[in-house]
Amino acid sequence: MSIVVNNWRMDSSLNALIHCETGEIRRLGEYHFILLETLAKNADVVLSRSYLMSAVWKNRIVGGNSLPTAVHALRVAIDDDGKQQEIIKTIPKKGYLFNKKYLIETIDHNETVADDSTIDEAETHVEVVEPLVLDETPPSTAHGEIPLLNSQLLSKNQRKTAIRRHPYRAVLITLPVIVIALSLFILISYFKAPSVSKMEEAPQLVKETLENANRITVYQLYDPGENKKSSSLVSPHILPGIEQINPLLVSRNASMTLYYRVSLNKLALDIVLSNQCNDKWQLALSFDHWLNKDNEMNGILIKEVEKMLNEMPKCK
Repeated sequence: MSIVVNNWRMDSSLNALIHCETGEIRRLGEYHFILLETLAKNADVVLSRSYLMSAVWKNRIVGGNSLPTAVHALRVAIDDDGKQQEIIKTIPKKGYLFNKKYLIETIDHNETVADDSTIDEAETHVEVVEPLVLDETPPSTAHGEIPLLNSQLLSKNQRKTAIRRHPYRAVLITLPVIVIALSLFILISYFKAPSVSKMEEAPQLVKETLENANRITVYQLYDPGENKKSSSLVSPHILPGIEQINPLLVSRNASMTLYYRVSLNKLALDIVLSNQCNDKWQLALSFDHWLNKDNEMNGILIKEVEKMLNEMPKCK
């Protein structure tokens, strides 16, 4: 069985999306593909962030921004608008929901043949059974005579007596059900109202402009409640590394998109590299106490990006 998302067929052997009409291939990272597969298989179900982190990254320790940036990269890959969120929706304070309207599951031909043969067997079975049911009709019913046994009369009288002895049984069974239903309704109403009023609290992306880096696009990921003044402090720290990475991208005809989230003690980076065929690879980095580690941080950034560029196959 194959999964098609917004006219993009998922190919698990390549960890890639293949367009159903044009044949274009968009490669995904291993964890991006698992995340998309998990969301698609649970369409129209709200999956919590903790569930997705456990299902996709399992026991691996990753940064807190790994899931939001991976979801953003998936939206780009499947042509989903990050603001409208028609396919992958962010449910504030709860998690993410995959819209089933954009999901198609195709069945292999062999499976269809098997289903048809099963139907044929069922129809044959029905044809054999039907005349047996007709033959079991008692002969006496043909003359309109229905025997009424004393045992049947006794059982009916016993049932009537049991009903008279327990006239309030239905009320006792129904009352707890009504109480539970009312309690659930009150709880849902209580928690639903705040979530609607806080739709604007979804994480936001802000694009930054850097000089001497025409092959690199940088975005800051932040929550509306965070202080955005810290964003201006990041560029000078990573700019030396970006200026050295840009010529490497030019020589390989590649481009890079960098997402980052900053806090007082931690800087998390999520990097997506693309070649001229629009194939993509992902790299995640995080630095603790980053304000005093410019040289170390830029050295690791350059080394890891160059390593991934060398491992990228040539575009066919």
